[in-house]
Amino acid sequence: MSSNTVPGKQKTRLGRTFHRLLAATAISTLGDGMYLAALPLLAVSVTDSPLVLGFVGAAGEIPWLLFGLHAGALVDRWDRRKVMWWVDAGRCAVVALLCVLVITSQVTAAWIVLTAFILGCGQVFFDVAAQSVIPDVVSRDERTLTIANGRMSAAQTNGEDFVGPPLGSALFSIAQVIPFLGNAVSFAVSSVLVGRLKDGIPPRKPGRPETTLRAEIGEGLRWMIRNRILRVLAITACLGNVVFAAKAAMLVLLAKEVLGLADLGYGLLLTAAAVGAFGGSAIAPFLTGWLGPGRVRCFGAMAEGLAILAMGLTRDPWIAGALMIITGGLMAIQNIVAGTLRQRITPARLFGRVLSSGRLVAYSGAPVGALLGSLIAASYGVQAPYIIGGAFLVVVGLLSLPALGTRAVAELTKSEVADDEPVRE
Repeated sequence: MSSNTVPGKQKTRLGRTFHRLLAATAISTLGDGMYLAALPLLAVSVTDSPLVLGFVGAAGEIPWLLFGLHAGALVDRWDRRKVMWWVDAGRCAVVALLCVLVITSQVTAAWIVLTAFILGCGQVFFDVAAQSVIPDVVSRDERTLTIANGRMSAAQTNGEDFVGPPLGSALFSIAQVIPFLGNAVSFAVSSVLVGRLKDGIPPRKPGRPETTLRAEIGEGLRWMIRNRILRVLAITACLGNVVFAAKAAMLVLLAKEVLGLADLGYGLLLTAAAVGAFGGSAIAPFLTGWLGPGRVRCFGAMAEGLAILAMGLTRDPWIAGALMIITGGLMAIQNIVAGTLRQRITPARLFGRVLSSGRLVAYSGAPVGALLGSLIAASYGVQAPYIIGGAFLVVVGLLSLPALGTRAVAELTKSEVADDEPVRE
């Protein structure tokens, strides 16, 4: 694929295969957004137990902790296109079964929790495979990858956070089964589009049958740990998720007790973050070309920390909304930059394992942050987690600057990484 190296001078062509992958992702995540809004509503319709509702929310997240590393190793062994196809076909069947249970009034809380868990497992494999296949369908040129990741991020944000949830809740109010039917259809269409990717993806080398899965997982972990940039990206993402989870856990209380907002106002704050993420996805390539990916990641963390700190100091809902747009955009930009760096540095044969290893480290910060945020808020007030967390994130971004500076990144990416040779510090 041809791509430019000077932002704004030439048009970057991503190719037909990438746009099929993008379309599959956009359609699938739109269904996910409807499902994520409708499933809690379905749960409330069959039980009012807070414990069950908690299980429904956790069931979709637990698979990353349980199977993330194994998914990465298996995706590196298997044909990634086939992984995506089978996952979407399987998720279509699972949601179709849920539709039958809803129509026949046979759905129970246990079925809802089980559905969330199975779909969460599928999401782990699909996400790892989709991220791993991007460098196969576009070049490893920095700008090309940044644009590709930006468009994928925008599609996911638009479906999961912006359009899908309000559409899913509105359709649920008409008939409970409609958003789930829409989700099943989205998986079916996505699987068809994924099935047509085969002409644009080079054939993968067969896995090494003499190597155990455990050994392959260990290889991916060691590669990530020994690579300075990937190690710093994982650690800073973990620390960032501590702050983000504390912020998210206390947002409803901040909205009601400090900003004086009703339920609709709280929902609009969430929408504001999605708007920011959509915009951040669009400008990430330009910022990366201007500042360099490492500095964008570091300065983005510092700016996000200042915005979160400011949210803890304001009582004006309009200012809080503007700050939510800013934090949403900055988080999207950082995620795109991190994904691009990972794709450029990591050999193709290791990408699934390195990605899942990094995400396991990153996601481990979320439960810690949620607990810390609640403890800090209980002791010092709802605004305290924002003030403390924001200041902490500024420090994290500042301390990571030497490891992610322009020279450090250039040293590890200038050779664009041979498929067989790992990059060391």
